[in-house]
Amino acid sequence: MYLYDSKTSQLLEQTLIKKNKIGFLLMMRAAHAILSIAKKKLKGRLWCVAGPGNNGGDAIGVATLALLEKIDVKCIKLSPLVKGDASISYAFSQNLNLQIQDNLPKISSLKQGDIIVDGIFGIGVSRPPEGIMLDAIEWINTAHNNGINVISIDVPSGLNATNGQSFGCTVQADTTIMCLTAKQGCYTGQSPDLTGELLFSDLGIKNSSDLIPGNSYLLDSDKLNLPRRSPIAYKGNYGNVLVLGGWGGMEGAGFLAGIAALRVGAGKVYICGPETVRQPFELINVPKDINEFKSVILEMDSIVVGPGLGRNADKFIEVAWTENIPLVMDADGLRWLARINLKEPRKSFWIGTPHAGEALALLKENFNDRFKTLNALHKKFGGRWVLKGAGTLIGPKPIFINPFANSALATAGSGDVLAGMIGGLIAQKATKPELLGVYLHTEAARRVILENNKTLLASDILDKIGNALTSLEQSN
Repeated sequence: MYLYDSKTSQLLEQTLIKKNKIGFLLMMRAAHAILSIAKKKLKGRLWCVAGPGNNGGDAIGVATLALLEKIDVKCIKLSPLVKGDASISYAFSQNLNLQIQDNLPKISSLKQGDIIVDGIFGIGVSRPPEGIMLDAIEWINTAHNNGINVISIDVPSGLNATNGQSFGCTVQADTTIMCLTAKQGCYTGQSPDLTGELLFSDLGIKNSSDLIPGNSYLLDSDKLNLPRRSPIAYKGNYGNVLVLGGWGGMEGAGFLAGIAALRVGAGKVYICGPETVRQPFELINVPKDINEFKSVILEMDSIVVGPGLGRNADKFIEVAWTENIPLVMDADGLRWLARINLKEPRKSFWIGTPHAGEALALLKENFNDRFKTLNALHKKFGGRWVLKGAGTLIGPKPIFINPFANSALATAGSGDVLAGMIGGLIAQKATKPELLGVYLHTEAARRVILENNKTLLASDILDKIGNALTSLEQSN
C-alpha cells in the first residue's frame, strides 16, 4: 500500500480535481465516510469543529449531512471559509439552514456519548497552532480527557502528515480517518500516541496511485516470500551465521541473536564469545582469537556484529567490515561505526539497525524527522537501514513503514532478536531480508502481546517466531 507525504498527497488531489472537476464531490464523499464512522459510536450530540481550509469544509460537510439525517449536530466555525471547495461546502450548508456558531462552548456543554469531529487543520499545516486554532485544539483535548470521543479528518490537527512530528499542540484523537491517500506521517514519529485507530477511505477513487505514486510503502505480508526449503535439504543448504557479540557480561544479547537466527531457519550459527561461558547447545563457539576469527568468517554467509559486544572488539569488527561478507550492524557495531572516520561506504551488502539514540551518534545531528534521518544514514554510510522505534522505517529507495507500535517492545534484547533474525534470513539468501525480518519480528511480538498485553521478554519473541513463519507461509 502506498503512503503519501503532504506535498504529494496535495498534488494528487489537485490533479484529480483539475482533471475531473470533482473537488466538492470529493469533499462530500469524505464527509459521508466520516459521518458513517461517527454514527457507529454516536450516542449523543455530534460536534463538528471547522478550521480555515479544506478540512474545515469537510467538517461542515459532515455537519450538513448529519442535519439531513436529523442527527443532533452543532457546528463551530473558527475562521471564514471564503476559498475553493470549502466555501462551496459552507454555502451548501447555509442553503440547508445549518446553524453554525463562531465560539467554542463551555466544556460542560458536552455530555458522555457526544463525538467531536476535528476539522481544524489538515495536511497543509506547517507551523505551530496559535490563537483561536490553538484554543480549539486545547478545547478538544480537554473534552477528550473527559471521555468525549474524537474523530480527526486525515490527521489530528497539529500533526505533520509527512513525518509524524507534532507542531507543539496536537489533537488527541480516538480515530483518524485518512481520505483519498494514506498519510505516511500517521504511522511513525509521535503519531502512534495521537492518531488513535487509523482508518482509510479512498473516496471511491480506485488506483489513484497510477496517476501519482506515493512516497513510501506500508509494510505488510504482500510480496514477502520466505526462502524456499527443500524436503531433501540439509543444514548446509541454509547458511552459516556468525554472531560477534555476547562479551563482557552481556552474553545474553549474543545468545538471543544466535537463537533468533536459528529460529528463522539458518543452518548453523556460530558465536564468537568467551569460551568459559556455556553456550546454548545449538550455538557453536568460536574463541576470541583474532587469527581464528579471520579463518572462521570465510565460511560464513552472514555476520551479526554488535549485540552485547562492548568496546574492546575493534579489531574483530574491522576484520568483519573489510571482508566481502554480508553484515548486520547493531548496537556496539554501530557505536564502532560512529567512532571511526569512514573514508568510503562499504561496498559489500550490509544492514544497519539503529534506534534513535544510535542514529544520533552516527550522524552527530538530530533531524527531528525520521525520514530525513534514514536518508542521511544512507547518504553518509551506504547500506540498507532499519530505523527502529514506533513506526520502524526500512530503506531507503524505497522506504517501508512498519505500522506496528507497542511499548511492550521497549525491552532489553528485542533489538538483538531482530538483528539475529535478519542475519539468519541473509544467510538463507532471502530476498528483502530486512523487510522480512522486521515483519516476522513484529508478527512474533504481536502474538506474545495478544497473550500478555502489558509486557514481554525478548525470549518470548523467540518462542513465537515459528508461528510467525507459518502464518506468513499460509498467507502467501
